Amino acid sequence: MILTVTLNPSIDISYPLEELKLDTVNRVSEVSKTAGGKGLNVTRVLAESGETVGATGFVGGTNGQFIKTHLPRDVQSFFYDILGDTRNCIAILHEGNQTEILEAGPEIIRTEALGFLHHFKLLMPTADVIAISGSLPTGLPVDYYASLIEIAKEAGRKVVLDSSGKSLEAVLHSSFKPTVIKPNREELSQLLGR
Repeated sequence: MILTVTLNPSIDISYPLEELKLDTVNRVSEVSKTAGGKGLNVTRVLAESGETVGATGFVGGTNGQFIKTHLPRDVQSFFYDILGDTRNCIAILHEGNQTEILEAGPEIIRTEALGFLHHFKLLMPTADVIAISGSLPTGLPVDYYASLIEIAKEAGRKVVLDSSGKSLEAVLHSSFKPTVIKPNREELSQLLGR
């Protein structure tokens, strides 16, 4: 099984508009809501490709319940419940443009962070490959991905990491490296400073 890790998932809400009018009411007739976040997008593609997939990460509140019940069919849910509410991310599609409004997401408290590390360790016997994607939610230390990779590597698992900024730097400076990193051009430029 491929286990995808999305620590800051979201409900992705899409509002298509003919024209976005500022400082007035904009009414939409069609709304699309999906379980989202970078890692859950990976989950969806893997499931559509016929892979056996499980998904984990932090979820909370009614939005967290939405995430669990709106995963692609045949994806196993291994999410870890927290006190805070899972975030919404809104995309307004207008005049050939996409305007995004991204919530920060819930703050993860210390007991939740430690609890998830234990939860993640318990998932290792069922996973062959771990795909970690996206940003870290508020409250987690910058080296949290490095901690997950250490657990996965000690269990002999392959790890694909798609992250950026300080959390990616922390992983690259840690003792346990992922099997593969997937930086885009901008993220690679940030890492190399050129």
